[in-house]
Amino acid sequence: MSHRKWLDNAFWETETKEQLNCILEIEDDVGRSVTQVMKLNKLTREGEPNPDYIEVVESLGEESIDKTTAERAERKIAEVDEEKQREVEHVKARKLEKLFNYKLEVFEVDEVKKSTNRKLKAKLRRAKSKIEVNMWATKILEETLCKVETDDEK
Repeated sequence: MSHRKWLDNAFWETETKEQLNCILEIEDDVGRSVTQVMKLNKLTREGEPNPDYIEVVESLGEESIDKTTAERAERKIAEVDEEKQREVEHVKARKLEKLFNYKLEVFEVDEVKKSTNRKLKAKLRRAKSKIEVNMWATKILEETLCKVETDDEK
């Protein structure tokens, strides 16, 4: 003899409780188990009460379904928040990667590469934006130009 069981994770699809999302587990005479996800309306197309809907509500209880619905809503909100946070972190990581690559390009400039001013190079390495990188690179270049000019005067 087959056996039907409604899993206790059913939730309301609508606030008016006109539609229910649930899982039915059916075990047949041979012992095979089949699960089926179902969306049940309170009324059939003919406008009659839906016997499966009534069976689920009676089996699980409206309070239990309300609780599952609330928990699911909280979980969905948490998932959305978590996804937003992951996206923010991803954007930050991409920005840092671009800044790092920009710094590498700046350090490939001969005047910067050959500079002996460790303080300015350290400030360039620690720069937190492209503007800062440009500022410290410009300082290094100015210093290099000043040295070239003084060498030319000698």
